[in-house]
Amino acid sequence: MLYGVKKLPLGIPMTVASVGTLATLLVGKRLHVGFGIAWAVLSFWHGWQHHKKMQADACRLAGCNKAGAKEVDPLLRIAASFQVPFYVPGRIRLRSGMLAANPQWQKPLEDYLQSFTGVKTAEITPLTGSLLITYDPEQLRQKPKLARLEQQLAELAVERI
Repeated sequence: MLYGVKKLPLGIPMTVASVGTLATLLVGKRLHVGFGIAWAVLSFWHGWQHHKKMQADACRLAGCNKAGAKEVDPLLRIAASFQVPFYVPGRIRLRSGMLAANPQWQKPLEDYLQSFTGVKTAEITPLTGSLLITYDPEQLRQKPKLARLEQQLAELAVERI
């Protein structure tokens, strides 16, 4: 029963209450107040039905996130979206639809990748979201985290074959 009441469409009752409130402005105070109260109750009920959507919309406009939720770094979102179509030591190609869809991330990502030890070039093809990285494998592998990253990318490329 509560589920049915929760989903009850309120468009027609709210319209009747609002028209009734306006129509009774000159007729009588009690009738006008009655329609106004009905309109207010229906409006609050309607708000209660849609409170989660309204809260999400307000949060989206204000740029906030849910309490306790981590804000996701755009770079991490891009990294999670990469596919590895090609890999040989010293040269790797990555593809990401997110990279193609967000050209404002391309130059900062190229600059960021080129700041790593051993990375020679990082070139993005904006139309396809393809990222070609050339690097010196021996120099890159001196950093344990970068060596692990290279190994993981090599494994992803093998899985694709």
